[in-house]
Amino acid sequence: MDREISRSVTATASTPSERQVWIDYARGIGVILVVFGHSLRGIVKSGVFSNLTLAGWMDYTVYAFHMPLFFFLAGLNVQHSLRRGNQAFLVNKVWTIAYPYFLWSVLQGCVIIMLAHDVNTPMTFTDLAKIWYQPIGQFWFLYAIMICHVLVVLLPSRLTLIGIAFAGFAIYQAVPIPTQLSMTLYDLPFYVAGLYGPAMLARWQPDRIRGWTVAALVWFAFALMVWAGGTLSGRDPVSLLSLPACITGIAGIVLVCKVLDQRGHRWLAGVGVMSMTIYVLHVIAGSGARVIMLKLHVVADPWLYLVVGTSAGVMIPVGIHLVMKRLHLLAMFGLAPPVKTRTTRMAVST
Repeated sequence: MDREISRSVTATASTPSERQVWIDYARGIGVILVVFGHSLRGIVKSGVFSNLTLAGWMDYTVYAFHMPLFFFLAGLNVQHSLRRGNQAFLVNKVWTIAYPYFLWSVLQGCVIIMLAHDVNTPMTFTDLAKIWYQPIGQFWFLYAIMICHVLVVLLPSRLTLIGIAFAGFAIYQAVPIPTQLSMTLYDLPFYVAGLYGPAMLARWQPDRIRGWTVAALVWFAFALMVWAGGTLSGRDPVSLLSLPACITGIAGIVLVCKVLDQRGHRWLAGVGVMSMTIYVLHVIAGSGARVIMLKLHVVADPWLYLVVGTSAGVMIPVGIHLVMKRLHLLAMFGLAPPVKTRTTRMAVST
């Protein structure tokens, strides 16, 4: 499988200028954190993880920055993509974000409805009919990122976009809005930051010693910010008090990925390339593994369940992606653009 993953990465770009591998590293780390976070919450809800204080701090540490990281990464390629024109940009997003949003929301929703007695959060067909305006599960991200992409086309003035982003963030912090759509207000500033990131990040390529030193300092700062933000906010990852932890967490991931040897971690880049497939399938895969373990009465060791759930949530989608790629089914299932090209780009990546 490692060889297949390496081939998948190699096929996405023929020259370094076509694809920045460090971004794939970041997406890979980010999607693994997503799977880990959902696996953790799943075993907590099912009663397997009894140390709620430890679980709460682990949850806070991950959720403080992992989704803002994805919004930041999503913004990085927007300026380049817009060179093809607004219409081409939006058509691409319809195929690679809107289409998989509806397709996989329906597929996952139907699975949850059929397994209502075995899942932590059951749903009905009425809930499924509301996905036009009320995303289910992890698909809120695709809904929110599509809104961001539409805004960047409708608001060509970057100053206006920046103003709206900060105004939305302020509204989110000031007014309690108990819907998943409100996360668009919270995460839009990170997307906007990504719009202006490429030029600055392209110029910064430190040597390994200096790079790892800076990264270590940033991660030390992140640990302090997590402790301070978690303590002061009551472990609320989207509190204003958690913003320093969020920013340092994103910076830490970027620093590590910029320093990593581009030839020595192809598996991680492969995970990043397949991040969309992992994102849409990981709940079914990871939750399925947990349900099977519970039905088999596997000893309730939270660490065992966490490792198995996270591994299944990553590796099963990777296997499915590789099979779909061989059968040329990725585009049909919204996991690649519907064009004949050597570049297979995931929707989460743009």
